[in-house]
Amino acid sequence: MAASAITGVGPGAEPSTALPRVLIGGDGMMGIMKSLAVAGLRIVEGWTAPDGLLPPTVTSQAPSVPSEDGRVEAMLDFLDPQLHEKANADWYRLSVEGGLFSGTDCRFLIALHPGQDRLARWHCVELQSEWDIMGKGADGLLGSAPYRPEFSMLSLDGNVLCFATTWEHAISTSVLKAPHRSQVLREWAEDLTDGTMDDMGDPDEAPLSLAARRWLDRL
Repeated sequence: MAASAITGVGPGAEPSTALPRVLIGGDGMMGIMKSLAVAGLRIVEGWTAPDGLLPPTVTSQAPSVPSEDGRVEAMLDFLDPQLHEKANADWYRLSVEGGLFSGTDCRFLIALHPGQDRLARWHCVELQSEWDIMGKGADGLLGSAPYRPEFSMLSLDGNVLCFATTWEHAISTSVLKAPHRSQVLREWAEDLTDGTMDDMGDPDEAPLSLAARRWLDRL
């Protein structure tokens, strides 16, 4: 179903102070899998992140990327009576048209926080036949409440970024092709190479400063 964007809100409006939920406690990966399953996403086991992949932390600045850089956005007001249906439709349409995944291969990456004050990591997931990203998904790991999404998704090749943001009175879903061309993201990645956030990462993975440098140098 096609969904039309609602204008008049967006840049200049105050973003919501709500943050996406993180899975804290002893559930670990099993809890993550259960929460994603409710949204219609299945963890693809055996996937490992290749060197030079866009670090999830860099995507936190994606909402600041201007449309002139190729960002395609759909926005919906909280008061829209069809908010749930339209939000899901916008996400699917932008994802397929932008190349996040295809009709024959529904796998993509999603950034998830392993715990409070920890850096997000990419997980490979596959979209199932029944799904609800903006409703049940946003009520779990993909946002702060139903229809209040906060997430970043990336195509398997790292060339398409999809993200959703909750503003003061609206939600937006965006797709950005070739994120490596974004000056906003490149500048933020350069800042992250100073190592000040390295202690928040997984000790078994490359520090954020190195991951950011590898992404910048790969381009």
